[in-house]
Amino acid sequence: MTPGEMPLIRTKLAPPRVSSAPVNRDSLLEQLNGARDRKLTLLLAPGGCGKTTLLTQWRRSLLLQGVNVAWYNAGVDDNELYFGSYIVESLEQAGLVIDKEALHVYLRSNGKAWLPLVASLINDIHDHEKTVYMVIDDLHHLFSFGALKFIDYWLSLAPANFHLVLSSRNRPSLKITRLQADDEVLELTFPELRFTQTETHNFLQSQKLPGLTSTQEKALHKMTDGWPAGLQILAFTLRKQKNTAQFFDLQSNRSLSKVDALEKYMETAIVEQLTDDEFNFLVRISACRRFNRALAEKLTGNPRAAEYLARFENENLFLAQIETLDAEPWYRFHRLFSEFLNKRLSRLDEAELRKIHNTASHWFAENGLHIEAIRHATDAGDTDYVVQLIDSTARRMVNSANFIQLLKRCDAVPRESLRSRLNVCLCAAWAQILCNRQEDFENSMADIAQHPDHRLPKVEMEVQLLRACNYFMVKDDTAACLSIVEPMIIEKPSVNAFNSLLLRNIVSMSLVYANKFEEAREVARLRYQIETQERPDYPRPLIDIVVGLSHLIQGNISLATASLQTYIVDALERTTYGVDAAGLFSGYLLEALYQSGDINQAREFLDRYLDLIDAVGTTDGQLFAYRVKARIQYLDGNAKGAQETLLRLEEIGYQKRLDRIVAWSLYDQILLAIREARTASINDLLTQLDRLGEKYRDARNCAWSEIRMAAVIARAMTAFSSQDSTAALAAIDAAARITQENRRLLQSTKLGFMRAITLLKSGASNEAIELGQQVLSTAAEAGMMRVLPDLGVIALPLTKQLISIATDSKSQALLLAAKNELEPAIDVAMQPENAPTHSPSERLSPRELEVLALVAKALSSKSIARALNMSVGTVKWHLKNIFGKLHAVSREDALARARKLGMIA
Repeated sequence: MTPGEMPLIRTKLAPPRVSSAPVNRDSLLEQLNGARDRKLTLLLAPGGCGKTTLLTQWRRSLLLQGVNVAWYNAGVDDNELYFGSYIVESLEQAGLVIDKEALHVYLRSNGKAWLPLVASLINDIHDHEKTVYMVIDDLHHLFSFGALKFIDYWLSLAPANFHLVLSSRNRPSLKITRLQADDEVLELTFPELRFTQTETHNFLQSQKLPGLTSTQEKALHKMTDGWPAGLQILAFTLRKQKNTAQFFDLQSNRSLSKVDALEKYMETAIVEQLTDDEFNFLVRISACRRFNRALAEKLTGNPRAAEYLARFENENLFLAQIETLDAEPWYRFHRLFSEFLNKRLSRLDEAELRKIHNTASHWFAENGLHIEAIRHATDAGDTDYVVQLIDSTARRMVNSANFIQLLKRCDAVPRESLRSRLNVCLCAAWAQILCNRQEDFENSMADIAQHPDHRLPKVEMEVQLLRACNYFMVKDDTAACLSIVEPMIIEKPSVNAFNSLLLRNIVSMSLVYANKFEEAREVARLRYQIETQERPDYPRPLIDIVVGLSHLIQGNISLATASLQTYIVDALERTTYGVDAAGLFSGYLLEALYQSGDINQAREFLDRYLDLIDAVGTTDGQLFAYRVKARIQYLDGNAKGAQETLLRLEEIGYQKRLDRIVAWSLYDQILLAIREARTASINDLLTQLDRLGEKYRDARNCAWSEIRMAAVIARAMTAFSSQDSTAALAAIDAAARITQENRRLLQSTKLGFMRAITLLKSGASNEAIELGQQVLSTAAEAGMMRVLPDLGVIALPLTKQLISIATDSKSQALLLAAKNELEPAIDVAMQPENAPTHSPSERLSPRELEVLALVAKALSSKSIARALNMSVGTVKWHLKNIFGKLHAVSREDALARARKLGMIA
């Protein structure tokens, strides 16, 4: 199990062995194969109609036709997280190459990021060379609205090579009206699924019932109305009869065509035909949803378990072997028979029932199958053992990032039962921090403080780290965090490798926000040296990132980009925590890529990792990602989209109670309002930002000090856009002082250019050029390629003058890039307000039109990427822009709209 993945029950991904099917449903198979190209196949009928058997036979037929078939048996315990995990795993087992990044996001977001998972599956299936069938058996067990919503969306955007097959006792709440209108749905119900008279004959022949007359076979068919489950019970009873004629005399008027009638019949017929030993054996093993010989022996104490299982399977007593590769075969009962046996099981003495579940729980635990171990311990009412099982797996779950699943297990037992388990409390606290469950975290910390072992040095160390992490990750209070961890570094406590790594990471990250950049890098390097002694070529999680982040915050863009890019790529390619690293830290790289002028790669990273950043990203990772997204949207001419992105960022800040996120969102909204000359909005936003800045007026050398800095720079930007040069210079100088105090080179350089531009506008050309050259030298050396273009067309006059005197290549490259971007922007700005609007085809860029043309040729994203010599991520970015401009929801919709507009043939 890789980090972040769910523990799964593998037999849920396997159908029953096809050899156990007593009748080939040739006519139904012909009907299924005849409609195999339809998007959706529905088998809707009561239990015991042979839905699973039929699908098992069809699966074999499809495999022989060279397609891929994935299988998933839905269960009553399958919530959204398990549903998504089983779907991905089943497709992977069927032979598809599945990118699990989206699943990781889905799990870490507690199922909220379901859209990216569906989109990722659609892309992976679309790029697969074969036709893919996804079978979900027993869909009626899924009560999750999220799972049904997932299926609906999946069907609405399914590629041509994907087909979904569902079996259910009830009609699922799916929106399939459009598919039905398009003749994309095949539906088989009880009238189609029941046996024909011929199939009844074939079935009875397979049941070793020689000598039945045609009249008797017809009588059995009439009694059951062709219901396979009813026939199976009658066949079992007949095999035990000495006088067949007498049986028909007594039973021929009985009807077994309904579930309740069949249950009543089983109460007498099955019990009568089995010995007490055999029936008790069946009842006890029915406590488990799957079982093998060893488990059956343990539950019943019966050494003849293997003999019984083989005989019952051979007699078709609703027992089927599951198709797995395990040396010890697994079995399961048909759902209908399992329900019947479970009712008998519930009649046992309560103490006996608890004993059965306890036995099952311990057996599953001893075999490393903790999901079922916990389920049976819960059914036994053995809370102590449930807690013991949680305790035995908690640290491993934290280390593998299964935070949400750990918390679900903890939530299922009384809090009082966990208080004595110090390890569980500590692990739960880590999960609560990372899942932002602040109240629960405080409760766990209170429980830890009451534990008799809380004074142990290693516990005190972990508690201090927990509090420091909570300040840093949840409250954004880097000063409080540093006050805890900086003394710990000086004292050099004896701790394990993980805590040592975490301690140095928290210290170094906090030092970054204390504006002690060199000291932060030194702390990281010291830990780096320790790590490299063991694995010199291996990336260090959380430590390597500090160097890149410190350069980014300081404003050394070139150094930041190189460091962050190397870290992310190495982590993704060479470690098991690569997706976590991408989620946590890609936001930093996005900012670095943008500021270095690599807009296309920034687009690619946004498209690939924004959902992951939303799910697991750090505060700054999320902050940088949304700010970069808004800037790129504005560059693409989508000012409305940029405003919506910034409002979403502001909303995130309020939801997380993080004023720094709110402040930078307001700051960027002010810049956007300045560009669009929305004076009323500017004043309102400035008032809000000033109020926040005043709240943190005394904050120094910490993350919160950025809030006042943002407010002061926003005032400078507003004055800079006015015609009052004197006021502008005063505001710029005030902002410059606070950026220098915080050692923010990028912001200081930007303000330096603003001062030079203001001087140039006011006629002080010589002073402007001299200052411009000084600032340019800093910008070029640090790789600040966006510093002039982001000031807008007002920067063009200074840019042109500096080009004429710049001598070094870095300065010339920066200035030429700015000039090439700003000159066309002037042409757009000069257009009259009543200029005609562009049609969608004119708004599509040449590159987007190229991508659209290849989509029309049914090329996959990978094929388009190869044809246009770009990455798959960039193709997806272009597709997203095309969908937005054409107001389309899918490739097919985009093509239809494009053809209507005459953009493609």
